[in-house]
Amino acid sequence: MTDKSKINNLKTKTLPPLFMMCGGTVALAVCLVQRQPLLRMLIVLFLALLSFAILGTIVKSIVDKFNMTMRYSDYFEEAGDLVEKRTDLD
Repeated sequence: MTDKSKINNLKTKTLPPLFMMCGGTVALAVCLVQRQPLLRMLIVLFLALLSFAILGTIVKSIVDKFNMTMRYSDYFEEAGDLVEKRTDLD
């Protein structure tokens, strides 16, 4: 049985491609400014895309894991209104 208060509703699927695009853009810009040869530029771009894909996947898994540990029922009422966090100290 799954707890309905632990639903992953974040859209983290786009994090690795976003990291890849940013890292690849920076790597390409640096290579173009330094006037690198085409083969070296492609190698640097490939390595940058690969490393940022790995980094994005790690960040995505951390965000997903953190999101799945949150209990959203503590923050929302039955009607869906946001409330202060409830404490079970009573």
